[in-house]
Amino acid sequence: MFKFSKKMVALATAISLGVGVPAAPAAEAFSIGDAIGIGVAGAQIAAARKQAMAQADKEIKYYNETEEGRYALLEKFKEQYGVETDYELNQRMDNMMASLTEAVAKVDPSIREKPYIYFVNSQESFNAFCAMGHVMSVNAGAFRFVANDDELAAVVGHEMTHGQKNHTASSVRRNINHAVNAAAAGAVLGGIVGSLTSNIALVHANAHNSKKDEKEADEGAFIYITHSNYNPGACAAIWQRMLEKYGNNDQHGIDLLLGPSDHPNHGARRDKYEKSLYEYSGKHVHVKDGKVTVNGKDFAQVAPDAGMSGAERAYFVQGNLAAAYKNGHNKSEAYVQDGTVMLGAQPIIKPVKGDESADVLAQRLNSIK
Repeated sequence: MFKFSKKMVALATAISLGVGVPAAPAAEAFSIGDAIGIGVAGAQIAAARKQAMAQADKEIKYYNETEEGRYALLEKFKEQYGVETDYELNQRMDNMMASLTEAVAKVDPSIREKPYIYFVNSQESFNAFCAMGHVMSVNAGAFRFVANDDELAAVVGHEMTHGQKNHTASSVRRNINHAVNAAAAGAVLGGIVGSLTSNIALVHANAHNSKKDEKEADEGAFIYITHSNYNPGACAAIWQRMLEKYGNNDQHGIDLLLGPSDHPNHGARRDKYEKSLYEYSGKHVHVKDGKVTVNGKDFAQVAPDAGMSGAERAYFVQGNLAAAYKNGHNKSEAYVQDGTVMLGAQPIIKPVKGDESADVLAQRLNSIK
């Protein structure tokens, strides 16, 4: 996936193709001399492995921690994925990164020491990534896929958690370590170091965060969003949208053996975020199948609108109610202002065709809150 400098162009290919790995010799009688030779070779391989990992750590540090390396990485990504020039998309990205940077800083001030460098790339699929060095990119297609920027902020917050927790650099190093061990187990000593230190790029391309990292990134996204002006319900809403558009991405049988996903499925991610919203609301607000309940009593069956299903839109209502409870607005009376149900200073829902009227919903909310 990723391309770096010319210096880094051969590791994974060398290992996968068996470069430097000789054919096994014919079996011969084993002697004391053989044992001594194996011991010497083992020590030499251990030394070579240590040298290879030291070189890998040096390369990772360059791209992850130095300004020169970070910007070199940024330019390589721009070259590989293309740069989206649409003014509106770039403005939305700038606004989002500014808002989320402030939100992250409230939780983790270290972001000030290494601010993110980013761009909108020209790919049309729904994707975003955070590489080493806090280098980020969001596909142009992601902006067109979401219902609003709140949903995209949930995705970007996930990627920023990978950055803040240093997941990508750790994943790259883990992959290199596995490759070094594999090479050391079967390669001629002379071919190990040169192969490994010349091609971090391909290892980086195949480096995947662990499921533990992915779950931590989902949790981080929710924390960051709740410290921003974005609707926290967007975290569940985007995975409801993914579920409706692409299914639940479940894996079965041979898929689990050949290519197990490092991400939870869409439904599980949505449900985890719904649970987080429930907890955030003080266990007052719950959503299931597009129905919002407050204190265990029905509040609203949410209708579809503006390209969102009722189920997706319901999570935004839950997010508004959760924020109202979190910030104490539930102590105020619900009322209607310009067609929107309000709870204190917090907007809750602006009814559309298919919803009950704002007056009915405000009255009901007052009776159950």
